[in-house]
Amino acid sequence: MLTIPDVLHRNHGRRPGSSAVVDDNRRLNQRELVERSWSVANGLARLGVRPGDTVAILCGNGIFSAETILGAIAAGAVAVPLSWRWSPAELEHGLSDSRAKVVLADREFAGDVQDLIDGGKAPAVAHLVTDGPDFEAFLGPPSTPDVAVVPSSPAVMLYTGGTTGDSKGVLLSHTNVMANAIDEIVDTDMEADDVTLLIAPMYHSASLLCWFLPHLVIGACSIFMRRFDEEQAAGLIEREHVTNGFFIPNMVRRMLISGAWERHDMGSFRRLYVGGATFRLPDKEAVREVLPAARIYYQYGLTEAGPIVTRLRPEDMFRPELDGSIGQEMLLNDVSIQDDDGREVADGVAGEICVRGPNVMLGYFNRPDATAEAFRNGWLRTGDVASRRDGYFMFHDRLKDMIKTGGENVFSAEVEQALYSHPSVAEAAVFGVTSEKWDEEVRAVVALKPGVLLAEAELQNHCRGRLAGYKVPKRIAFVALETIPVNPSGKIMKRELKQQKLWPDMTPAP
Repeated sequence: MLTIPDVLHRNHGRRPGSSAVVDDNRRLNQRELVERSWSVANGLARLGVRPGDTVAILCGNGIFSAETILGAIAAGAVAVPLSWRWSPAELEHGLSDSRAKVVLADREFAGDVQDLIDGGKAPAVAHLVTDGPDFEAFLGPPSTPDVAVVPSSPAVMLYTGGTTGDSKGVLLSHTNVMANAIDEIVDTDMEADDVTLLIAPMYHSASLLCWFLPHLVIGACSIFMRRFDEEQAAGLIEREHVTNGFFIPNMVRRMLISGAWERHDMGSFRRLYVGGATFRLPDKEAVREVLPAARIYYQYGLTEAGPIVTRLRPEDMFRPELDGSIGQEMLLNDVSIQDDDGREVADGVAGEICVRGPNVMLGYFNRPDATAEAFRNGWLRTGDVASRRDGYFMFHDRLKDMIKTGGENVFSAEVEQALYSHPSVAEAAVFGVTSEKWDEEVRAVVALKPGVLLAEAELQNHCRGRLAGYKVPKRIAFVALETIPVNPSGKIMKRELKQQKLWPDMTPAP
């Protein structure tokens, strides 16, 4: 199996003049990107970074994120992209937990690290290198680093989103990330002349491992957006002749509502990749009307799996019986639906999604107990519930999001699908609220499309035509779309919603 340094060496000679990375300020070809990455690697070596060490990276999307991540990996170190959305306490945790002695940061976020250093809250950090003159002076020669990297060596560490609690560092080897890259290249029909639009932040597994690195492997080009904006995204597709891009479902909905795709020439755009949350049939059909030439792919995965587990391909996307399906397993991994005792269940029976294969993580960094808990008999337990039907996996819910009401189990995703089937609903989140009568009560938070008015009773009646009575939300809170908290992967942060007092009788969760 190739390593990432192998890929850099090949790109340096194989496609030296082809475009590699583009952001608002710079444009590098493959040779220039490789040599910048080597310069970062040699600069890190001068600071004492050795193979196996961790190097933290804090920056927005751009060429700086690409050259620093690749540079850390080329040095034989473990690249640790950190979330720029973190609070000071979360950043302190990330720096401490990762044990990074060197932090590479852009000018927008370097001050956050410096504040922690000045306050004595980042004692392990020996060097903070900031983009600009400081960074240029830090760079070493643009020559191949003198380090040995093998496929089993750790390459990157990504922190879990923390949607259900403590954020943990997921350690992935070169084998893990290259296996995922091969799956992506083969299963999403990537080509060397592709130009991909990277919107999700590079500290997120989808952006880094599913789009940037696979496109790097085949010598294709990545266009970086620092922040998501509907008009800018469509403008970049037109101007840079973008051929594909990854959008989380609420980004798709925002693009549709804004009309940005229709105001620009989308003739180059051949493939739309979607994942991170439920992608419902009405949205798929709306995309088909606006982008009739684009093939749509939906993916399911998690960081611990490297990250992709299954994919619903274009030829299956509009089959009504597969609405809610996450598709079929990828080429290089095995997927099993298992009961609480680790036994595979029969078709049509709900169980936990478990996966194994060369893409699955080495483990959680410095957390042997959590790593042991994540695996059972060699299978990674995802914490997600699905069933298999005619060879396709049908997603039901997160185990932790299942609602127990009056002795019945309710999958929040099923209720959300019923809410989304109403044409006025833009976003929906369903969860359980403690109830003396029912143990838990099904409730929903809904954002409506602009200019729409809808009564709670009307939406409840809509659900009654699609759900058993005990699954219908007892209460629905209508909120503005921009107030619904989401993580960088587009998943609604239900934990944060539960901390709000959305109804007078609701006690916010701690």
